[in-house]
Amino acid sequence: MKLKTYGPVATILLQAWLPIALVVLWFVGSANSTSVFWPSLSTILQTVVDWAASGKLWGDLVFSFGNYFLALALAIVVGLGFGLVIGLLPRVGQVLSPYLDFFRTLPIVVFVPIVILVLGVGRGPKIFLIFLACVWPILLNCIEGVRAIAPSVFETARSYRIPLGLRIRRVVLPGAAPQIAIGIRLAVTIGLVMLVVSEMYGSTEGVGYFILQSGQRFQLAAAWGGTLLVGVIGWAFTAVYVLIEHRVLAWTREDADVTRTKAVKGDGK
Repeated sequence: MKLKTYGPVATILLQAWLPIALVVLWFVGSANSTSVFWPSLSTILQTVVDWAASGKLWGDLVFSFGNYFLALALAIVVGLGFGLVIGLLPRVGQVLSPYLDFFRTLPIVVFVPIVILVLGVGRGPKIFLIFLACVWPILLNCIEGVRAIAPSVFETARSYRIPLGLRIRRVVLPGAAPQIAIGIRLAVTIGLVMLVVSEMYGSTEGVGYFILQSGQRFQLAAAWGGTLLVGVIGWAFTAVYVLIEHRVLAWTREDADVTRTKAVKGDGK
């Protein structure tokens, strides 16, 4: 039985209808709320509007997501670099495997106060913490993607004496690309969590700092507003990444369709 497939835009729209319906239900259901802990959605949205009108919102967004994108870019470079080395050299992977298993099980959040105390309260520690959270899913998925490539592919490349650099660009990276894409997608969302957490310690600006200060001042509507803003931005980042991934990895779906067609024809015989 052939399942119906949808394009990336249609998929996003299919996934968006339920959150939109819940937001509408929340807006209507909370319209008459007088609770300090559960303010109405209109009140929450008004705090975001006031935040933007004060001019502080844009500065906080630039600070927070400037750190985020720089850390994510560093995580991609480092994760792919070390992932390729460990994936291509089995002995190196065997030596480093216990250390990788140990460090990936540690919750990154526990490093936040330690890093802040050691490195200070500037942008550097926050970028480092976001990098630390993002690099692991990219690194581990890159390793698994390289290891999943059939040994015969490497043997063929060596028999034709393809240079190592060209082999990595034309054979290894394309072969591991689907798994790498999964790692980057995980890093996109994990990095947003660490973005907020890192700004709750020793920070004077940023979205996470705004949420923390609002909560400490018992301005819960503003804290809700900052939290929802991060969630919406995170969803938008994921949606954009899905569109990019869908375009970049289009060839993998074409190969899968060809394989499926051949399998169907073989069964028909």
